[in-house]
Amino acid sequence: MNILDTPVTITLLFANVTIYLWIRYSNPIYFERFAEWPFQVVYKKRYYQMLTSAFLHVDIMHLFFNMFALYSFGRVLEIIFVNSFGFATGSIYFFLIYFISLFSGSIFTVLFHYKNHGYVAVGASGAVSGIIFSYIIFFPSSTIGFFFIPMPAYMFALIYLAASVYGMRTRLGNIGHEAHLGGALGGVIATLILIEGAFQILIGHFM
Repeated sequence: MNILDTPVTITLLFANVTIYLWIRYSNPIYFERFAEWPFQVVYKKRYYQMLTSAFLHVDIMHLFFNMFALYSFGRVLEIIFVNSFGFATGSIYFFLIYFISLFSGSIFTVLFHYKNHGYVAVGASGAVSGIIFSYIIFFPSSTIGFFFIPMPAYMFALIYLAASVYGMRTRLGNIGHEAHLGGALGGVIATLILIEGAFQILIGHFM
């Protein structure tokens, strides 16, 4: 698998790393300005934060885990689309699923926290969640490690969704559970709508 066969994945990796380094070594005000503050999105109409926040990360480990997941699942998914629909169309489908997932995660975050003046969210987790769940549609029986415990991808998906809902209800940890859930649902819906036969492929694995 040549990296040139997956231009969107590689470009997103480069963009996230570059923006992280730029924000880290530039004026800290940029982090606050471009993070997602749901209260500001709704009441100050700073809608751009729903996009820009997905390219910000709290620290190097936050960035690493998101980019590792994007690289691991994104390249496989994009090459599947490229092989199925051609280079340009396949990459466009991947691009659309990524950004639909991104905005879906951001929308969930706003819906659940727009009354909270101090709530802030950053990270590509919503978009990456969508890519992982899109991947699971095509490979539900593949093995995914959950906290280093290997399990079938479909089981990982169920645990991930349950953990996200539980985290939202209990405000567990400093984690954007809403973005995770919204991104995962966005990825599934976008894939089923955009990729012809995706639903039949998923069902076929269990028949």
